[in-house]
Amino acid sequence: MRTSRLFTVIDSHTAGHPTRTVTAGIPPLRGRSVREQRDHFRAVHDGLRGLLLHEPRGHAAMAAAVPVPSREADQGLFFIFSYMYADMCGHATIGYIASLAAKGALPAGFELTGMSIETPAGIIHVTGTFEAGQLTSVVLRNVPSYLASADVTIEAEDLGTVTCDIAYGGITYALVDARQVDLPFDLNHASRWCRAGIAIKQALNAASSHPQVDSVLFHNAIEGGARHLVILASNKFDRSPCGTGTSARLAQLHARGKLMIGAPYRAENILGVPFTAKVVDVAQGKGGQPAVIPEVRGMAHISAFSTLVLEADDPLPAGFLPN
Repeated sequence: MRTSRLFTVIDSHTAGHPTRTVTAGIPPLRGRSVREQRDHFRAVHDGLRGLLLHEPRGHAAMAAAVPVPSREADQGLFFIFSYMYADMCGHATIGYIASLAAKGALPAGFELTGMSIETPAGIIHVTGTFEAGQLTSVVLRNVPSYLASADVTIEAEDLGTVTCDIAYGGITYALVDARQVDLPFDLNHASRWCRAGIAIKQALNAASSHPQVDSVLFHNAIEGGARHLVILASNKFDRSPCGTGTSARLAQLHARGKLMIGAPYRAENILGVPFTAKVVDVAQGKGGQPAVIPEVRGMAHISAFSTLVLEADDPLPAGFLPN
């Protein structure tokens, strides 16, 4: 076998959504900040995103965490997806920490003080809970999150009038009460929810009176919180309750006076697996608007330790990704 590239990875899932932590094989990246290193990867090495995440080694919903050096924090981390880049990803951060724990590579003192991580969105802080020395959950204290626009009404194709809030939790979400869409809120109808979410996103982003939306989070009330379904693209949805989406939801609820500092919030995914979350403090967001510091707790589980191989004569070196 003649190989041209090798990558070692640890695969995990956080409440069902995958993270591929790349532990070796990424070429040196230029840049003083994590954002600059991510942007260098995107400009020069974007073909590796396809190799790592597209079929035949990945799939449409695949995500990866790429550790890099940081001048500002204990570690740098950026996030790549089969179809895009994002400044912040909560489920992948949880997957990264679980992967470090699985290989015995958590930093010294992590059980006491956790660690700071520089992401393209800013510096976050993670800690963990342990039983008999084993990691049992990851606690993510995210970047300042805020409600950007309230009660935005649009006309979405095949849905009619939809009202939503737009909030930031590391990326920007449209937060939509699922009762506005006449569909059963379950996994069997995920494809139809994807189409509904993309219709809402397209209608919102066609306007210029509010921030552009990255993803759409549908929420359906349950006791103590809500069930979440985050639509990423026309054929992609977040299997997890979504860390950045949950952060945006906390900011929305706090801004509307419906969630006090320290009050618990339960965010379930469409499979019924929860994150627990709360607002831990207030802060300032981009542009100085009122914001909150969200804290999200969840856990990832390891699914593989692997070496990904690219043979020299592979006819699909960047993989492929069906629409």
